[in-house]
Amino acid sequence: MARQQKSMELEVCEPVESRKSLFERVAIHLDVNDWNHTAYQDKGYFSMGARLRDASIRLIIDVAEKENWDRVLVYSIYPNYVPEHRRAAMLQAINRINYTLAFGSLEMDLKDGEVRVRTVVEGIGNLGDAMIERVLGSNLGTTNRFQAALLAVAFGNASPDTVIELAERGEEVTLQ
Repeated sequence: MARQQKSMELEVCEPVESRKSLFERVAIHLDVNDWNHTAYQDKGYFSMGARLRDASIRLIIDVAEKENWDRVLVYSIYPNYVPEHRRAAMLQAINRINYTLAFGSLEMDLKDGEVRVRTVVEGIGNLGDAMIERVLGSNLGTTNRFQAALLAVAFGNASPDTVIELAERGEEVTLQ
């Protein structure tokens, strides 16, 4: 009796790409949007510069990912340090701004007068690309909106009472 051999065709499956890490997804977002950045994957953050309407800033994107928790924390750091004699006025201005913000906040280091904008998004599980875009866009929008007004308070002796009004000026109006 002759044996019949069945030939089996095996379907070759391409390896399934594992879910990209949050750090990788942030890196892809920055690359796709042509952001020139330095990645410090071992420390979990990105660093870059950005040119806004009134000046340049330094941007830090801190990425944390645990088993069921993701966080993207963005800091935009203004390049100028507030002189010691203007820090009380700057704190008043920052407080007025923070009171109006729904997302993010401004803060100042009282030791050296460094001012920065902080926004954060976190969630259980996978933060989507839209959330990465939102935290970056909101941070840069707030930073850009208040930069000139804060400079006026820090160096132009503008009153902290006027910081919101100064920030609402049109593109064609300068503070000089």
